[in-house]
Amino acid sequence: MMRNLNDLLALPQIFVGALFLLNINFRYCIIMMSYTLILFGGVIMKLFRGITTALIALVSLSAVSTSAQASTYTQKSHALSPYTASKWKTVANANNYVTKPSYVANPYNYFQTSATQLTYARGNQRASFKTNIFLPAVLHSNSPADWGNPQSIALTSGGGTAYVMYAAASNAKTGWVAKYNLSKLRNTYKVSSSRMDLLRHAFYVLMQGGDTSEYKAVRKCVTYGSRFTTGHGQSLAMNPKNGQLWFVQNPGTSGGTATVQRLSKTTLRPYQTVKFKPRSSDGHKVTMGSNLTFDKAGHAYFSSFVAGSKKLKIYKGTISSKHVKFALVMQGLKYRPGTVNQSISYNSHSNRLYFISDESISSVPVSKLGKLKPSDVKATAFNGHREFEGLAFTSSGTPYLLLNRSAEIMKGSGIQ
Repeated sequence: MMRNLNDLLALPQIFVGALFLLNINFRYCIIMMSYTLILFGGVIMKLFRGITTALIALVSLSAVSTSAQASTYTQKSHALSPYTASKWKTVANANNYVTKPSYVANPYNYFQTSATQLTYARGNQRASFKTNIFLPAVLHSNSPADWGNPQSIALTSGGGTAYVMYAAASNAKTGWVAKYNLSKLRNTYKVSSSRMDLLRHAFYVLMQGGDTSEYKAVRKCVTYGSRFTTGHGQSLAMNPKNGQLWFVQNPGTSGGTATVQRLSKTTLRPYQTVKFKPRSSDGHKVTMGSNLTFDKAGHAYFSSFVAGSKKLKIYKGTISSKHVKFALVMQGLKYRPGTVNQSISYNSHSNRLYFISDESISSVPVSKLGKLKPSDVKATAFNGHREFEGLAFTSSGTPYLLLNRSAEIMKGSGIQ
């Protein structure tokens, strides 16, 4: 910020810095400068204006620096409730397990003008998805693949704004968050209907040239923060009870230190960090999954796989700025949706939890956790060989699926 100030302000900046170091009373200085201005007129007035501008710049810089630093709380108490491992059971749900497919990128033109679809393949819930918005996949000439690697999505209740966490292609442990004004993109610029290629064109010109006033206006619908350590980035989630955004920055190792962070909606950077150990007082140690969601009561959830099987475990708990606590739900799924544990999601309209794998989605009712029947588990396997990344819902229950290769958001139907 400071390097963009006019060179004319260099002297006033130095003067203001000296005042800070010498701990001089600024009110007195301003009074004295006012008398000086009366005596020496316009020349000193310019100097005074320079000092004022420098002061504002210094205060602004201080505020930005402060917000960029995430306050850290290290929890000393156990973050996992005791349980008896032998009492954990599974519901005998139907086997709709999908083996990780050989990923196929969207086979159509990058500047696609019509939607693609994911169709129902099998399962007890007939559902499908259709392109709603083609996201930009190219932005910076020095890292053209980065914007093609989204990992998770969070929606505001009305679905008008999306927060998408990206993983840098050059370094999988770092990334950033982009905020999309979906309402304006859809309603003003018709990117979900008659001009589906517009958003990609608006960003592509930053590499290739040919910018226009319309492209610039479209890009104003997308804001993004600077790069930070995101971890895998699969877990960005909004708590519907309080609107807070959280993600798992580091799942840790079994019983080792895990880290969750709260994201600022203004800076799109983490500003609260909680470190904890997911171990119990009776000796159980787990690794927190790289996935996260919240229900409408504010409860947090993550899921994990059971090695050597197709089973899935569910953990329920709470996350706040100074406390994390989870408990193993003593009933899991005999058959998880697929090979890769991509993400977990929640639908406040149906009050169901969703487990997302590539080409496969399963869900269970929150109200029946721990006492599920096979018929309570809904599952759909899809055609398409696409890489599923995240699933988010509006408050009315409309599902939106985030996909990779190339990046897009699809709108679903038939998902309950």
